[in-house]
Amino acid sequence: MLRELVIKDFVIVDYQHLTFQDGLVVITGETGTGKSLIIDALGLLKGGRAREDMIRQGQKSALVEGLFDLSPSPDLKLWLEENELTGEIEDEIVLSREILRDGRSRSRINGRSVSVGALKDASSMLIDIYGQREHERFLAAENQLSILDVFLSPEEKKEKNAYIQKYSEWSSLHRELEQLHTGDGTGWNDLKFIAQEFEDLHLTPEKMTEVEEEFRMLANIQSYCEALDHFLLLLEGSEKDEGVSALLSRMKNEIEKIPGEGKMTSLISVLQTLNNIEVELQEVAYDVAILRSTLDYSPEKIDMLEKSVAEIERLKRKYRCRTTEELIEHQHLVEERLAEIEKKIERKKSLEKQIEEGKRELLEIGKRISEHRQSAARTMESRLRDELAELSFAKVEFEVRFSPFSEENPRFHPDGIDEIEFWISLNPGQPPGPVMEVASGGELSRIVLGMKSLSLEMKNLPVMIFDEIDQGVGGKTAFWIGEKLRTIASGRQIICVTHLPQIACFASQHLKVEKYSNDTNTWAEVSVLDEKDNRLQELARMMGGEDSTVPALQFAEILMNRAGW
Repeated sequence: MLRELVIKDFVIVDYQHLTFQDGLVVITGETGTGKSLIIDALGLLKGGRAREDMIRQGQKSALVEGLFDLSPSPDLKLWLEENELTGEIEDEIVLSREILRDGRSRSRINGRSVSVGALKDASSMLIDIYGQREHERFLAAENQLSILDVFLSPEEKKEKNAYIQKYSEWSSLHRELEQLHTGDGTGWNDLKFIAQEFEDLHLTPEKMTEVEEEFRMLANIQSYCEALDHFLLLLEGSEKDEGVSALLSRMKNEIEKIPGEGKMTSLISVLQTLNNIEVELQEVAYDVAILRSTLDYSPEKIDMLEKSVAEIERLKRKYRCRTTEELIEHQHLVEERLAEIEKKIERKKSLEKQIEEGKRELLEIGKRISEHRQSAARTMESRLRDELAELSFAKVEFEVRFSPFSEENPRFHPDGIDEIEFWISLNPGQPPGPVMEVASGGELSRIVLGMKSLSLEMKNLPVMIFDEIDQGVGGKTAFWIGEKLRTIASGRQIICVTHLPQIACFASQHLKVEKYSNDTNTWAEVSVLDEKDNRLQELARMMGGEDSTVPALQFAEILMNRAGW
């Protein structure tokens, strides 16, 4: 329950500290005095949008602070404990919101700074606000399913939450797949063709480098071969001339003729050196001979090299590469891009499989939730007919219509697989039709009140706020609404802004808003009408009785008596 409300520098409110009672609290006042300012202030505590124009002219900030009784809100108590936001007094919670001139706002729970999201979470377990002209929004097709879901059992709601989580994951997979389909696969065929072209020609980066080196050698191959042949001839000799190896052998023979004794012992090391030189010359001869053998290019090999070089040059022209290095880099980029796309193709296949599996799971859960809703619809229909009967709809017929569903081509929604519409017949013999098409403004007010009454009961919210739910109604209809508001206010708190005395007469607490002004300022004040005479005067004013005329006061007295005061 809302116990106290502090409003400071809010629009035209300078400072108000209001105390609220249980039951039906009505707020009245002349048109334009600012009756809805209290509702707007509570809307800020619900996490509503904060605007700079909400700050009173000439002030730096505006403040709204509400003290609530936690006794009827065990879920909120648990939430506060889990988020370490419990207050000093066990069964109380203080919500506050401050608006600053720079457009920022500050939110607090029990004096501790929190996000607006946390403020919304906490207040959603305390307050429900039904504003002006909200019939269409409340009964819009997209909201009717959530109204029906109020009648699901706690276990069924858990199953619905599981569906919502699964749907969110499934939608995320869909979005990822769509992103992969958007341009990421384009060019795959072209890239695959380029990679295949290099592969068919056996032109790896290493192969291209090797081919070009060998081709450069072809131009000088004859001079290279002649030089190496002459080198080997000098080293190994010929039939006519001795080579270096033979000369070295003869040199060794001459040294070996001298005994390595006395002064000649140094010849031992000379001979060893000559032996080493001979071994190294043999290795040199072997290496040069091997190299020389590789330079024996057959006509076939030369032809193959020329063709390979021609292909490399063709590819350089085709892909606009000035050098072989650029062609190799281009090949690398093609392979990397191709690998990326192929990885994404594999991811697509995986996503498509997961999406198909998720679809089956969603369908299975969705069908169970649909069955629960069918049962909940029968409960809602029966309960709402009773509620509307209390609001003087004697022969009302109400039904929840489910749209046909195809398992072969299911349509999934964030809340399930169902599409529903509320149909109603308000008069005997009148065929049912969509509620927004059949009901008039005054009838819609009573229908919404009946639904809100059930919703309040099912959700167990302690505070319900109506901002001029009586728009478009009057006479007996207004009295029926007043009676219903007092009934549903039993054991909880209903705060209602109204301009009808037929509703205000049922209040257990009556607040009056008045606006004052002088040459420099305008301000609103809220007073509590504790005395019966004060309430009679206000009811008479609401009936249009100027200066509280006797007939208006008499009728106000009748209303108060009829309401049981």
